[in-house]
Amino acid sequence: MTTIDKRELLLASLDKQFFLSRGKSRDIVSRLCGLQAQFANNPGHALRIRASDFHPRTWTDGLVKTWTFRHTLHAVRRDELSLFLSAVGIPKKWDDGWMLDPKIKPKMSSRLLGWIREGVTEREALKKKALAIGTKREVMEGVFHGWGGLLSEMCRRGLIAYAPDTGKRFIPIDDFKPMPITKARAILLERYFRHLGPATLQDAAWFFRLPQKTIRAALEKAALPLKTVTVDGMPYHYIGDYDRSREIPPCLFLTGFDQLLLAYRDRTRLQDDCHKPLVVTNTGIIHPTVLLDGRLRARWKKDGRVLRIFPFQTLTKKARRLIERKGGELFGDDIASVAFA
Repeated sequence: MTTIDKRELLLASLDKQFFLSRGKSRDIVSRLCGLQAQFANNPGHALRIRASDFHPRTWTDGLVKTWTFRHTLHAVRRDELSLFLSAVGIPKKWDDGWMLDPKIKPKMSSRLLGWIREGVTEREALKKKALAIGTKREVMEGVFHGWGGLLSEMCRRGLIAYAPDTGKRFIPIDDFKPMPITKARAILLERYFRHLGPATLQDAAWFFRLPQKTIRAALEKAALPLKTVTVDGMPYHYIGDYDRSREIPPCLFLTGFDQLLLAYRDRTRLQDDCHKPLVVTNTGIIHPTVLLDGRLRARWKKDGRVLRIFPFQTLTKKARRLIERKGGELFGDDIASVAFA
């Protein structure tokens, strides 16, 4: 079994995740198993960084947002919605979640879907419609709960999805056809190890929020052509190959909740333990970051036309120039200056 170090492990990840060679937006969203969309701008930044065809006005074309892995919103291709929802598991019966009577949910979801089909697509507008028909306060709280409510259940059932832009608009899904969960998981596990590997089984379980035994059983049933390398005595699996002749770029920007971080439970291939609190908050928010020579060394934030950089430690003049140059390449005329904190 081949042994590699953490630096080559990161190189493989960068190559597979479109950091060394750009790809097409549709392919990136598909192959990276969707893009985390808890913050609406993050998928766009993920594509800005990776896609050869990125455009700020058209990157949302063909996408929807819905709850998938880790019970969080992801941007996925509209034509692959069934794949992602089926892999998570589509509920067969209504339960009493969100403190709502299971008997109320079908009727209320039918009303909501009807209004959305009529063009009442914004969350606040749907609230007004529900209030206008005399919906009780406790039902309103369950339907429009801040963490998703009945609307999130409707998304998980393939009845509706979020529009992929920054607004809170819903779109009806009238052609949803679920697929067998085993088939869906096999497809996404193949994508994970082909485009997010090398990764451990623990990493895959972390990413999909499934028990390791479930991941292992699915891999055995799918008979995927996994290759294995050892890093610090641990087996890492992947499919396909990566370009060992390439070099890690001197400077890369990562979006918030970037797949390069989300894909792995163990992030030491690019993150020093001492900087973990600067990258991930206590509530699990993963900041947009800057990778310098293969290590996370700063956070970034686009504040109007100013690109603000928050270094984890004192940066050299060379490092600052690298960040300024890379920021200019990515954002062009969208920024007027780069400011270091």
